[in-house]
Amino acid sequence: MSAWGGISIVNAIPSGLGSAAAIDMKTRIRIRSCGDATTNTSRLVETIINYFTARYGLPKVCVEIESDVPMGSGLKSSSSVAVALIDALRRHFSLEELDVPRLAAELSRIAGVSITGALDDAAAAYYGGIVFTDNTNMKILRVVDNKSELATAILLPRNVRRPQIDVERLRRFSHIFVEAYNIAMQGEILKAMTINGLAIARLLNYPEDIPRKALELGALAAGVSGNGPAIFAVCRLGDEGPVLDFFGRYGEVYMHRFVRLGEKP
Repeated sequence: MSAWGGISIVNAIPSGLGSAAAIDMKTRIRIRSCGDATTNTSRLVETIINYFTARYGLPKVCVEIESDVPMGSGLKSSSSVAVALIDALRRHFSLEELDVPRLAAELSRIAGVSITGALDDAAAAYYGGIVFTDNTNMKILRVVDNKSELATAILLPRNVRRPQIDVERLRRFSHIFVEAYNIAMQGEILKAMTINGLAIARLLNYPEDIPRKALELGALAAGVSGNGPAIFAVCRLGDEGPVLDFFGRYGEVYMHRFVRLGEKP
């Protein structure tokens, strides 16, 4: 089974309210029987396998992961793995219908790979499109199509690592993220992305000058995705050249598109 990566519209850590958009990075999962052997070294994968073994009495399985989503980048890699694996197990063992995104979020939090559980990221990975969630209460509030035909340039900057996340510091600025969330809910997605992305850059001490320069070069939105270090810039198709050239000075650059609601990986 497969799931999407994504970029942040609103980071859920400061206020509990989150929003994410799926992009066409993919995670693919294959599972196979492996008896009692333990070959799954990821804490997230082990947590999910152990949950299904205990809850449903399933045999242990081995998991093969193939992913376009860089790990620890802010592009929703953990949520993508969790969603793809849970959906693969559900289908492989013909289990009753599960709430895949919510279970992925709960198990991600148990595994310690997410502070809030990242229900917004998991829902975007599963449904595609754009999602709005209340991560504090584990509720999906809205899932909408993304009909945008915009290009998304993504930079993984060289020699920039994700810092230790100071949750309390982020929450002291929750009003900024609540405002961004409300703006996004009103349909101004690009504006919300920029408010969120620049605020996260400032609060986590990432280089703000890079997304700000991307905006000067014509990007419609720019900032840090998730908790970084990935920096994104949303551009009109055909206008992305200057941003790509600029990003290329600082690290590895990817080009992706937004995913429609219901589109299959």
